[in-house]
Amino acid sequence: MQAISPLTAGVRRYRELDIEYAALRVVGRGLFLAVMLMVGFLYVFMRVTDLVADANEVIVPTVTLASDIDIGALAAGAFSRTSGSVVSVLGVLTLMVSALLTAHALRNGTRRALLGSDAPRTRLLSAGTLLLAIGLPTLGFATWLLTLATAMRRAAWVELIGQPIDSAVVDAGKAVAIILALALVGGSAAIVIRVTSGRLSTWSLAMCGAVAVVVVAANFFLLYTYVGALINPAVSAGIVLILTLLLWVNVVSRAYLGAMCMIAARASGTVVRV
Repeated sequence: MQAISPLTAGVRRYRELDIEYAALRVVGRGLFLAVMLMVGFLYVFMRVTDLVADANEVIVPTVTLASDIDIGALAAGAFSRTSGSVVSVLGVLTLMVSALLTAHALRNGTRRALLGSDAPRTRLLSAGTLLLAIGLPTLGFATWLLTLATAMRRAAWVELIGQPIDSAVVDAGKAVAIILALALVGGSAAIVIRVTSGRLSTWSLAMCGAVAVVVVAANFFLLYTYVGALINPAVSAGIVLILTLLLWVNVVSRAYLGAMCMIAARASGTVVRV
């Protein structure tokens, strides 16, 4: 008997327990939540890009943008269109319902991945689900804002804080923002594992770190893709935003549940006959 690799064992567990179906449930519910959160993010983005008149306040490595282009005006128009078409129809009630349904689907998927097919299902209105329904959008929104902070130019920070700031301090602050985002995601995943399975190993912490890296990288992709679509008149920013959000939810959900499967497979000591 020889132990198989954690990746192979995790993929096998992912398939045998139909975690793909659990991931699809999270994606189906999480997309509505992500859309509502994006409305709030666009409001913050609009305010940030309106700090310096007749200039763009963010740096996007994937897009060539002259410093005298006022991206704030573009963001204001996008926010007006998005909020008018989304908030008026869905509203705060949809935010609450989608957060609750996403949290419920994520808790059930996590339990199945960590505890197996016999894992007890969670109740929709349980205390744990309600707590996750609050924490999940808060965590996602916080990491989005930290990602935005890394893209802001020094001039925008000077205008926001109201006093001169050295460029080295700004760069250090951006590095701290990335580290904080990684810590928030990784720490949150570790808490979920500890509460769900009752144990937290070194391997579990490593997987939490991997999930954090995937989430933060996906955040940068989301921000850069949307800003690129926003300043390109030949691209429909609304369609790009929805498709990018859908991709973001898919990647994050599958990376998280896949990591849970690898953690459980490692803990169970899965082996194959050779």
